[in-house]
Amino acid sequence: MGERMHIIERSFAPLYGQPCWGIFYDRQTNLSINFGEPQQQIREPYKTKSNSKIVKRLAARRLVKIRGQWRLWIFCAYWSVYRNGGRVGGFSSSFRGGQVAAHGFEGERLLQVEVNEKTGTTKFQFDLGAVLEVRRLQRFKRDDDLWLLYKPDGCVLSVRGDGTVSHQPGITGHSLQK
Repeated sequence: MGERMHIIERSFAPLYGQPCWGIFYDRQTNLSINFGEPQQQIREPYKTKSNSKIVKRLAARRLVKIRGQWRLWIFCAYWSVYRNGGRVGGFSSSFRGGQVAAHGFEGERLLQVEVNEKTGTTKFQFDLGAVLEVRRLQRFKRDDDLWLLYKPDGCVLSVRGDGTVSHQPGITGHSLQK
């Protein structure tokens, strides 16, 4: 096992046996999954230079979110949920079908994460039989992030569509919006 696979295994080890919760899916931000204790996050109002009325209105509001200590964000990727060997649904499903597939494994405990070192294709296996498979969308570059794991220590682990693994302190401009 190479060093990049070791960092993936070390990063996910505390999550094995943990139930996922607060799964969120939409077409713009794709799929996010929480693990660990809930944490309140507050974004205070701020001044913006944008001319957009919508951006100004949002910037003037305080946003309060409940997120997990750990947050997995499926980003520039195609994802599917499988159960009993059959595909339940995913990114290419209708919006409603994607939501049903995403919420269908809520509460399941993460058992294992397998990453293909050449393609970044990742399988997340859960205790009640769900498998979440993530791979690169053809329209995105091979070096785009497939998924990011935001960790309690402030580091972010990411895997790209070419199998590259990154583990570094979080980047403020690349934070979750939902």
